[in-house]
Amino acid sequence: MKRIIKNLLGLFILLQGVSTFAQSNSKFIKGQKLEESPSTVFFIGVDGLSVDGLTKANTPTLDMFMKMGASSLKARGVMPTSSGPNWGSMLLGAGPEQHGITSNGWRVNEYSIEATIKDEDGFFPSVFDIIKKEDSKAKLAVFHEWGTIKDLFNTKVLHHIEKTGDMNESLDKAFAYYKEERPKFVFIHLDAVDGAGHTFGHGSTEYYQEIEMIDNALGSFFEKLKKLNKEEGTVVNILVTSDHGGVGTSHGGSTMDEIIIPWILVGPNVNRGHTIKQPINTYDTPATILRLLDADKHIPIQWTGKPVLEALKN
Repeated sequence: MKRIIKNLLGLFILLQGVSTFAQSNSKFIKGQKLEESPSTVFFIGVDGLSVDGLTKANTPTLDMFMKMGASSLKARGVMPTSSGPNWGSMLLGAGPEQHGITSNGWRVNEYSIEATIKDEDGFFPSVFDIIKKEDSKAKLAVFHEWGTIKDLFNTKVLHHIEKTGDMNESLDKAFAYYKEERPKFVFIHLDAVDGAGHTFGHGSTEYYQEIEMIDNALGSFFEKLKKLNKEEGTVVNILVTSDHGGVGTSHGGSTMDEIIIPWILVGPNVNRGHTIKQPINTYDTPATILRLLDADKHIPIQWTGKPVLEALKN
């Protein structure tokens, strides 16, 4: 069994909130009441993190999250197993059949499949749009290493978006922003693992080492988060997942190694130490985020994702 970093064990305590969630009118479930309401949700996307990589690399931080929260090593991405369609699905709550993002080259005015619903700028509605519709004052932020992320959704509703150079810059700037602004939702995209997969190959020593480096960076990030939240009493939930796995130095094909991804959720509203049995599709991620934020009253019918209720406390 992998070693768990002892000085991170207090993180779950900091994630315990004291406020009560209001009765939900969600289209997915009526009358469900979450025990506590988080002030912020962090969605951390580790590009190219495979289930093989998570289980074989030394990842004490992510292992700890799995013990403290709810997780699955059987979640599925969408076809094709490329980054654009999958990050799009994770932010847009539907698959390529609905949002139309079928390749990394997709742009709002360059596509082969038309989206089933568009805003005035031609974008399919994103998780950011729906949070903003629920709370016009909500601060929403994105820190991304892959430049194409910004092309997948309408960024006009964001309070802050920034392209970063590496994992440390991404996490440092996300923490500084959180400390200053107290946003409602932050998406952080980390790209180094995918780069190692393309350069050295999935299953290579270098690939596993890059995963361990990101795990270490996440540990440092959450140490700072723990200290701040202990001092100021704020509450967060954290969701960590990936867009795809890989075979050799590539992905985009139709294999289990490419489509299966890890999915980890930790926080005060999450069942502790729970292995999720229900099927999880990558487009269920934004619906789960909205459920955590009690912001799922304005989800468009074109969304096909649903919240992963098995992960949440009733």
